[in-house]
Amino acid sequence: MNAQQSPFSLNDTATMNADEAPADAAPILDKKWNHIQTKYFTLNFGIAVFLDHNTASQNTENLQQVGDIPAATEFRGERLIFSGTFFSKNPWRYMISLNYNGLDTADGKDAFSVIDLNLEIPLSKTAGWITFGKQKEGVGYEYILPGSQSFFMERGSGVPAFIRQRNIGIRYSNSILNQRMTYTAGIFNSWLEQGNKNSFSNNGIQVTSRVTGLPMYESDRGFVHVAIGYRYTDATNGKLSYKAKPEVNTAPSFINTGSFDARAAHTLMFEWLGVKGPVALMAEYMIDFVNSSASHNPHFNYWTVEGSWFLTGENRKYNKQIGVLGKLIPKKNLTFEKGGGIGALELDARYTSANFTDQLIYGGNLGRFTAGLGWYPNAHFRFEVNYGHAVLNKANLNGKVDFWQLRAQFEL
Repeated sequence: MNAQQSPFSLNDTATMNADEAPADAAPILDKKWNHIQTKYFTLNFGIAVFLDHNTASQNTENLQQVGDIPAATEFRGERLIFSGTFFSKNPWRYMISLNYNGLDTADGKDAFSVIDLNLEIPLSKTAGWITFGKQKEGVGYEYILPGSQSFFMERGSGVPAFIRQRNIGIRYSNSILNQRMTYTAGIFNSWLEQGNKNSFSNNGIQVTSRVTGLPMYESDRGFVHVAIGYRYTDATNGKLSYKAKPEVNTAPSFINTGSFDARAAHTLMFEWLGVKGPVALMAEYMIDFVNSSASHNPHFNYWTVEGSWFLTGENRKYNKQIGVLGKLIPKKNLTFEKGGGIGALELDARYTSANFTDQLIYGGNLGRFTAGLGWYPNAHFRFEVNYGHAVLNKANLNGKVDFWQLRAQFEL
């Protein structure tokens, strides 16, 4: 077994090779002391901690719609991540990630909850891989992307309403055309999830697929990405419901259809991403068709347009295995030594629109503009400020709210 002691200085340019962890795993910086390699397996240990503080200023109509939103501070995530490989030739890849739920578990929560628990088995060097277990569904750009690598503190409002954060199932993935194209398809059913009392058939299945392409690719600093995704979901016990927060985790749900009779739903998703030097622009559109004769077959939609600009000139790497932007590593880390820098500075802007009112369903129509400023002293730390102005049209009221969101983030 080969395990080395922690170095005194952090080398933030050392990253894991593509075959050392599952394709969907968050990047773990290889510092040698957190990487174990034997003849039979490898093990990489990572940590991700997010500490958030959120405040809100609401008008009278919004108070009537959702109630008072007090200022709140929370650990948004406290993740332990274990990933690596079995065997040395065409290795199998695994990932286990746990979230620490705090010292006080008197409310019935376990001290740790399982986020990911999956195994990737390659079919051959070129035939792709099959992933078994609890995993991401492989659709929705913002859900495929690890949250620590997003332009903003939280995903857009409509994404959690349409897609499960994690699901239990089996999924096939591959990349072709010299990694200019990826595709994936999976089938899921969460009836094995802890606390789920539904039977396999009553719980309902989900079927997902996504295809990405690079019609133009010069380098990671100049390319165009397009993608299309599809998600089918059965109704659970004959009912569906959609709800979402206003991109603030400590706020209540602004979007909420309640539970209603339905048979199934079909969601189409479209993506566009363009990168030119330190500037990245992304657009995503989702439309959901619900099979519900009792509610006159409503359809719901969500879209976002967002941009990122690194004032210090960096760009995120593009992950050709799954078709998303990867981790940001500053050109020069914050240091007071000669030749050092200030880290990386990022400006962001986004507009999201989620419409969940149609036919006999009145879930609300939420629009939000967000501006963000991010500072990366090195590849481990990120400090983020987001300002958001949201407008909720619901219950014949026009509710408005301003959010200030602060995050201190650490990743290993």
